Amino acid sequence: MDEIELRHILHMNPELSFKEYRTKETLRKAVIEIGYEKIIEVAGTGLVIEKKETEDPYVVLRADMDALPIKEETGWEFASRNEYMHACGHDFHMSALYGAMKRLRNVKKNFLFVFQPAEETGGGAKEVVDFLKDKYEIKAAVGFHVTDEYDAGTVASRPGVLFASATEFDVYFKGVPAHVAFAEKGKDALKAAVSFLGWLYNKKWNALVGVGKISGGRARNIVPDEIKLEGTIRSEALRITEEVISNMVKQLGELKEEMGVDFAVERGSVYPEVKVDQNLFETLRETCQRLGFSFVECDMKWTGEDFGYFSQVFPSLLFWFGVGEGERFGLHHPRFLPNDRYIPMAADLLAELAMVI
Repeated sequence: MDEIELRHILHMNPELSFKEYRTKETLRKAVIEIGYEKIIEVAGTGLVIEKKETEDPYVVLRADMDALPIKEETGWEFASRNEYMHACGHDFHMSALYGAMKRLRNVKKNFLFVFQPAEETGGGAKEVVDFLKDKYEIKAAVGFHVTDEYDAGTVASRPGVLFASATEFDVYFKGVPAHVAFAEKGKDALKAAVSFLGWLYNKKWNALVGVGKISGGRARNIVPDEIKLEGTIRSEALRITEEVISNMVKQLGELKEEMGVDFAVERGSVYPEVKVDQNLFETLRETCQRLGFSFVECDMKWTGEDFGYFSQVFPSLLFWFGVGEGERFGLHHPRFLPNDRYIPMAADLLAELAMVI
């Protein structure tokens, strides 16, 4: 099976985070067919394929596996056959890594090929890293992400923080219900939430802070006693995020004293910032120039990526792999569909990087 055939199978059968059972078995069968034997299950639905040839440290190549709860609208011959979609390009990532594995089969170096589940929920990388760090000596970890922001044939990265840390947060407001005709008998959770949002959006943050969803209330004529805000914080470092949350809790405490509405703050998924090692960045630049890719040193992106868990522990390299051509839709769009023909190019780049690192 070549990498494009594998991409078609994976794209037609997308699975959500930590439910990548068919994906795992498809990958297992494919890597066995090309001669890899030491296959280790990790994080429930992930795979680590070990290639040990010497006593040297390992180079990790990582691809994420999970899809999104998005209904595909591409009309492609190999479109998803269920209600989910590889709208973030993870099918491309897995197929390119598989292609790199074929190219590296006879190279006398130590590699760990990681098919990682649950990138979209932020939990998969942490479990994989917890497994790897105590078992292997690792020289470098390498990953990439497709995007149509950059033209096809363009690679982009930067030393230092490439992707911001991303933390989901929920704020719960708990008041007392009452008929609006007797509103003084209630405690209005919605009014407290609105006051909090006004404070949140008028404060200058050293971060990107936003709320994307509000839910709650019982009926149009009842003082709302339960409101939930769902938001995200993007920052250059998790310590900045902690400062934001601390400020939020302080403000909520003041609102509680003023309005009598109780509150709770909960964190959802947490993505540490992705940090690119300076030496690995220079290796990427030189390799791209040698292979004929256009190379861009980009700005930090507010995108979240749980590869940050790798970069907290190992010298790491992550880069954008441009696939833009014609109309561009962006990641997580029901019509996002990188062209097959760029998969071998990505596989070539991954393999070359693995050999020279």
